[in-house]
Formats: sequence, C-alpha cells, structure tokens
Amino acid sequence: MSAIGSSSKDPRIRPFLRFANAGLEGDFQAQYFRDNLGYVRTALVLGIATWAFFAFSSAPPIGQEGYLAIHLVGIGVTSLSLLLTFVPGYARWWQVAIVVFVLVSAALAESHRVVTRHPADWTGVVALMMVLVFAFALFRLQYRYAALGGILAIACYSAIRGLVQVPGDIGLLEPDVDLLAFATVGTAAAFALERFARMLFLRERDLDRERERGDMLLRNILPVGIIDRLKIRQPGFDDDRIAERYPEATVLFADLVGFTERAARTDPDELIATLDEVFNRWDELADRFGLEKIKTIGDAYMAVAGVPNVRTDHVEAAADMALGIRDTVSQLRWPSGAPISVRIGVATGPVIAGVIGHRKFAYDIWGDTVNAASRLESIAAPGSIQVSEAVYDRLSTNYAFSAPYMVDLKGKGATQVRSLLCHVRAANGAPVLVGASREETMTSMTG
Repeated sequence: MSAIGSSSKDPRIRPFLRFANAGLEGDFQAQYFRDNLGYVRTALVLGIATWAFFAFSSAPPIGQEGYLAIHLVGIGVTSLSLLLTFVPGYARWWQVAIVVFVLVSAALAESHRVVTRHPADWTGVVALMMVLVFAFALFRLQYRYAALGGILAIACYSAIRGLVQVPGDIGLLEPDVDLLAFATVGTAAAFALERFARMLFLRERDLDRERERGDMLLRNILPVGIIDRLKIRQPGFDDDRIAERYPEATVLFADLVGFTERAARTDPDELIATLDEVFNRWDELADRFGLEKIKTIGDAYMAVAGVPNVRTDHVEAAADMALGIRDTVSQLRWPSGAPISVRIGVATGPVIAGVIGHRKFAYDIWGDTVNAASRLESIAAPGSIQVSEAVYDRLSTNYAFSAPYMVDLKGKGATQVRSLLCHVRAANGAPVLVGASREETMTSMTG
C-alpha cells in the first residue's frame, strides 16, 4: 500500500488524471481497455438479463404491448452494444459507445411511464439510478465519460418528464437534486477508481522496468536457459538442483602474461580500466562465436562452447574465439605502453555443468576437460594457443597447428599437445594460412 500511496503524488499524473507524456497516456488507455473489456461484456450481459426480467415479470395491464416493446428494444440495444465489443477498433471509441448506450437506456427507462400513462413517481428515479450504477461502476468508465453519461442521462430523464406530464406526477426539482447528488458521488467513485488504476499502471511499469534490469544483470551472470529454470526452482528442495552432464564440450582458458607483476606497479584505476577493456572485448568475442562465459578469476578468463546449449561445432567455436582473443590482445597495451600478451589453453571432452549456492549462486563446469584446459593454459608459451590432441583431431582439416610436442601436465604426466596457429583456406588446390606469420607457416609445414 505504501508503494501505491507514494505514487499518488507522482509528477507523471496531472491533477485531472492525464499523463503528461502522450506515449505513456496511450499505453495506459490501451491497457485500461484490455483490463476492463471483460467487465464491460459482463455488464452488458447483466443488462440484457435485467431488461428481460422486468419485461416478463411485471408487465402492467394498461399499455402492455408498448411496455413489452420498450423492454424488447432495450434488450436489442444492449445486445447490439455487446456485439460491438467484438468489432475490430472498438478500443478507440468504446467509452463513447457506452455513454450512448447509457443515454439510450435512460430514455427507454423513462419511456415506459409515458407508454403506460403512469404518473411519474420514485420508481422512475430508482430505474434511472440503476442505469447510473452501470455507468459509474460496472462499465468501468473513466471519470470524464462517467460524468458525461450521468449528466446526459439525468438531462434526458428531466426532458421527458417536462414534455410529458400527467396528474399525480412528483415534482421536477426534488428528483433531479437526488439524482445529481447520486451522480456526483458516482463520478467521485469513478475518479478514485481511475486514479487507482493509473497509480497501479505506473507501479507495474516501474516493477517491470526493475524486473527487466534484474533479468539483464542475471543474463550477464547466468545463461538464459538457466535463469528460466532458477525462477521456477523451489528453494530447499534437493530435487530442484540444476546439474547436467554433457558428453562433448570445449573449454577455453585465457590468462594475461605477467599480470601479477604489472599489478604491483600499476595505478589501481589504470589497472582495472585495462583489465575491463580486455574482458569486454573477450565478452564480445564470446557473444560473436556463441560461447558461454563461465567466470573470471583474477586475470584469467574461462568460457565453454556446447554448454548449456548443445552444438556440434563447439570445437570450431572455441578455436575461433581463441584466435580472436590472441588477435585482440595484440592491439592492446598496458598503461606503461608495453604490449599485452596472453596464453590460452583449449581442451575438448565431457563436462558436468550446474548451479551451486543458494544466495550468491553461480553457474560452473567441472571435470577432467576443465582441468586439462586450465593446465594447458598455465604452461603455454606467451602468445600461444595450446590445445589437446582431441582438439587437433577435430580441427586438423581447416586449421593449422604446430608440430606435436610433449609437455608435463599436472596429474597427467607427459602429454602430447599442439599449438593452434590459424585458419587454413584452400587456394588453387594448396592450403593457405589465413593471418599467419612466416614463422607459423614454416612451423605448420614442418608439422
């Protein structure tokens, strides 16, 4: 309630219930129609039932045919108004149509007295009040239209009474005073309902905006599919844990060479600005090639292809990003002006992925493939992309690699690995290394 109460002073709402922003007003009108169309149709169905009830339950002996005819006309007018709610474009003029309906109903309600030659009494006033109840409450008219409908209905009632008078009529002034008082209260109620609807509309827009901002922040942390699953997860239930095994995925680790030493003698603001620029560029590459960024640890960057969205070209995607990282870093400099260098490790194989934590949860991956990629990166030469033999087996046709060489991987011992050099493109039947230096070309040819 406090949030809604505070919105009553929202500068976006003018004193006479109109949003200052035309676009905002248009959005409100569209939503107001959608929210209240069901009420309008229900009220019209109720109106048909009301006309029918009084037509066949209390027909007077004098002027019975005319009495029934008026009620049948009322049923027809109400039914036509109901059919109009299904016409395309009804949203543009629905309140005007309802005002016309209220005016016609008021005229019909008073016409039965003329047909039956019955003196004007408080029964007609009550009948008109019933019409006004529809206008002020059931039809959910905005207060301007509710006031207009009430004034026109009362004016129509008074005009018919003034034109057709019979002995025994009640006075003209007293019913009008009561009806105007009733219309004033009804208009005030319509005003309050519309103001509440506008405040609620603003509150929902603000909540939607905050929800979108929160979703955007989550999308920067977690995969979209995982976010959707987290939203429906029941806290405290072990069965709702998010964990999956992927038989094939490719993991990439990238690390800036000499970062610890640079951090010790670089201004913090400059260091963070440089690191932010590097990681922003790598994030763009991850989006471009379709990799999922898992996390950064200090100056290390971890991404995976094929998780959580399974894809057959995950090895190619990781290789392309690795080449992109190497090329991007070659264009950057430390605050001191020294070139930035990177070492990269890529491994492919099975992984397990899932969400851990209940408050500051994180999406992570585990498995021997992750360890292999991390260790390949940690012992890679500066500026190189060190890959496992499994990566070479998948990419040897369209990518150039160095000759195989042996390294000592922690936990694995002596392991044969290669360095990814560049793409290979066929030209005149001969392979051409795209973007490779002369040294890389000779190394590849030697391999």
